[in-house]
Amino acid sequence: MTGERQSDTRSGNGRGQPRPAGVPGPLGRTGGFRVRLGARIAHASVRGYYVDFTIKAEDPHWPPPWFGMAAHRMHVVPIQWALGSYERFLASGDESWLAGARGAGDWLVDEQQRGGRQDGGWIKDFPYKHTYRVAPPWVSGMAQGQGASLLVRLHLATGDERYADAALRALNPMREPVAAGGVGAELDGGFFPEEYPTDPPSHVLNGGIFGLWGCRDVALALSDPGASELDMQGTEALARSLPRYDTGRWSRYDLYPHPVVNVAHLTYHRLHIVQLRAMAAITADPRFERTAERFEQYAASRARRADAFARKALFRVAVPRNQRLARALPWTREAAS
Repeated sequence: MTGERQSDTRSGNGRGQPRPAGVPGPLGRTGGFRVRLGARIAHASVRGYYVDFTIKAEDPHWPPPWFGMAAHRMHVVPIQWALGSYERFLASGDESWLAGARGAGDWLVDEQQRGGRQDGGWIKDFPYKHTYRVAPPWVSGMAQGQGASLLVRLHLATGDERYADAALRALNPMREPVAAGGVGAELDGGFFPEEYPTDPPSHVLNGGIFGLWGCRDVALALSDPGASELDMQGTEALARSLPRYDTGRWSRYDLYPHPVVNVAHLTYHRLHIVQLRAMAAITADPRFERTAERFEQYAASRARRADAFARKALFRVAVPRNQRLARALPWTREAAS
């Protein structure tokens, strides 16, 4: 959900610093955090966000106490905080929440790449070393989509054209293939935004949906035909591909050809359900609701939850998150070096 985690990176300035609310820990655990459907989703316009991130925003003041160097490595964490702040602004009308979201938006505008083949991107200058192998500089389709969604909402609330311009440019990496430094991948003959730009494509389900929502928001709020085309192509490709994410017992986190199928942790499985219900609400496509219902049935089964946990544990033995462990295991030693 937050994505872009490094096993050796904290979300504060260093050891002992505060952590953001609702950030998954090892294996995706989030304690009592349960993702919920956004309460103010509009069918044909942009209003509230599709997933309720208010739990991530506990105070309206920017920057949050956990903000520091790591935030520049994990753009989605401040973005989700700001989307939660914006949701609180819609619910209460309290301008302090909008001011906090604007602080994050101004930071995003300043951070955005200008020029070059990754124009409009929020650049990651570190290698991603676990689960997938991604070399810097890289951008994430999830961060690009969520950033665009935030900036669009700030533009609608304030009329500030800087946010509109930055939201449009945030989609530039969507239009470029991974091989050219972008995040565009092919999925069943259509477009899919890559949370992790890998070769072969990883097709991370939750990150791809977050990316598509950014395309939709720019298309609706800014009447951009290019964004509309990305949204339509990506939504149809995703709907066609939903059976590939269904193991018959649980949802898959991705479609990457790992040595062991990467099933979703319970937290992400629940996120998939919420995301698919949001997709059903904004598209009226029954394929999304049918898949959400199946995934809900899986989650209701204690036996299937236990099976999914065991399969996720097996996956983490085959594909360790911890780099020290990866270097120690003979089947991952070469890739981790």
